[in-house]
Amino acid sequence: MDGHVFEADTVAKALEQLSEFAEAKGFTFAKFESLGDEIVMLAGTRWEHDAIVALIKRQVPRGIFCQLTNVDLQLTSEPREPIPDLIIVPEPLAPGAKPWAHETELLVEVVSQRNYREDYEGKRRRYAMSGAPQYLLVDPRDGVCLLYTEPVKAEGTYKEIVTTDFGEPIRGVLCMDGADLDTSEFLRYT
Repeated sequence: MDGHVFEADTVAKALEQLSEFAEAKGFTFAKFESLGDEIVMLAGTRWEHDAIVALIKRQVPRGIFCQLTNVDLQLTSEPREPIPDLIIVPEPLAPGAKPWAHETELLVEVVSQRNYREDYEGKRRRYAMSGAPQYLLVDPRDGVCLLYTEPVKAEGTYKEIVTTDFGEPIRGVLCMDGADLDTSEFLRYT
């Protein structure tokens, strides 16, 4: 059996068992995610986090792009499947399908207060290695957005990084069809 297939099956089974255990015990988790050799259980998100995701979703032209939340993302660089806060793809997916990172228009992660290193380092590297064209990292801790573009797959990095403070428009987001992404209502963590 291929090592990647075995590993993916093992991780999927472990995530399923954790989910069943949490449900049986009455625990509420927002999501379970495989991050390298670790499985992370993320409790509910802060309302500022969810408000930012909703504000971004509202601005993306709905007639052109499909917006997905709580969906596994397939990576070409490894068998693990992270769950970005928001995935924008050019057209709706077939029932049960999972998007590939390199076929997305935009991946969005809103930094959590506790697991911010993974959003800044791990996911950025994994998304770049899988050819995701744009990765928007929104950090309510510092009130900044980082738009990563032009992935360099071999290095696991992006050529271009544009930093924008909350309140300033983000230019160059592919799925905005030429419009700027308004950040004036983005909230910082209190």
